Amino acid sequence: MDSSASTLTSDNILDELTRVTGMAEVEALVRSKFISETRVMTQIPSYLLGLGGKRLRPILTLRCGELFSSAPTPSESLITIAAGIELIHMATLLHDDIVDNSDVRRQQPSPLAKFGMAETLIAGDFLLTRAFSLCSRLDRVIIDATESACISLTEGEAEEFAIPLSAHSEASTIRIARKKTAALFRLGAFSAAFLAGASQEEQENLACFGESLGIAFQILDDILDIIGNEAVFGKKNGTDIRERKPSLVNVLWLASGDKLAEQILLGPPPSDLAIQEAVNYLKDSQVIIKAREIANQYGEKASRALTSINQKGTNLAVRASLNNLISFTLARLQ
Repeated sequence: MDSSASTLTSDNILDELTRVTGMAEVEALVRSKFISETRVMTQIPSYLLGLGGKRLRPILTLRCGELFSSAPTPSESLITIAAGIELIHMATLLHDDIVDNSDVRRQQPSPLAKFGMAETLIAGDFLLTRAFSLCSRLDRVIIDATESACISLTEGEAEEFAIPLSAHSEASTIRIARKKTAALFRLGAFSAAFLAGASQEEQENLACFGESLGIAFQILDDILDIIGNEAVFGKKNGTDIRERKPSLVNVLWLASGDKLAEQILLGPPPSDLAIQEAVNYLKDSQVIIKAREIANQYGEKASRALTSINQKGTNLAVRASLNNLISFTLARLQ
C-alpha cells in the first residue's frame, strides 16, 4: 500500500473519500426509488438511509470509474450502477435485521424494531425490485454481473447457518465473506472498469481489488464485534458470540481447541455475563491477532491487484485515493 496513506487518520481518509464527484447524484437517484403508493414502502427505506452509513460501495464504484476516465463527471451509467448497488445493500440490511432479529442499527431502533417484521421484509423486496429496475437499463454484461453478485450474497447468507458452527473452518468463513460481503464490492469495481472501457485484464484486476477489499472489510467487522467501541460502531460487543455466527473470530477460537470456546459457542446459550467475560478474554488473545493478520493479508492482496493495473492512462490521484480506501478499511482496527 501507499505508505503515505498510513499517515492519514481514519477520519481524514473518510473525508477525502466522500468528496467524490457524483455522490450527490447517486443519493438523489437512490431516494427517487423510495417513491411508492404505499406509504410504509417510502418510510422504511427513508428511515434506514437516515440512520447514516459510510456509503462505501457507491464511493468505491465512483472512484474506480475515475481511475480510467478523464471526464469531469461520471457517466449516467456509472451513477446508475452505483445507485443500484446501494439499493441492493440497503435491501440486504433490512433482511439481515430480520435474520439476526436485531433491534438496533447504528445506535437507533432498527427498521425491524420500528416497523415490524412483515413490513421490513417487504420493504427489502421493494428495494431489490427497484435496484433491478435500474440495472436492467445497463449493458447485458452489467446485468449478468449484478445477478451473479446477488446470487452470491444470498448464498453467503444461507451458508452461514447451513451447517453447524462446529463444522465451519477458516476457509468456509472466508468463502462466506467473499459471497455475502465482497460480492457488491467486486461488482462496483468491475462495473466501473467495464463501463470505462478498460481492458479485460484491468477489469479482472480491479474486480480482484474490490473483492479483496470486501473480504478484509468483513473480517474487520468480525474483529470489531470484540474490540470495537460500542458507542462508535452502534452495536453491542459479542453480538456474533450471542448469535453463534461463523464469524472468523468464532471459528478461529473454536479451532484453537479452547475449552471456553466450546462451552460458550457450542454449549447451552450463554448468559450476558458469560458473553462479556468471553469478549474480555478474546480482546488481547492470539485469536484476534491471527484474525488481524488475515485481514491485513487481504488488504495487501487488494493493494497488489491495484498495483497490477498499468499506470499509463490511469489517474494517479485516484489510485492514491483507492489505496487510501484500503487504509481506511484497515484503520478501523486501530
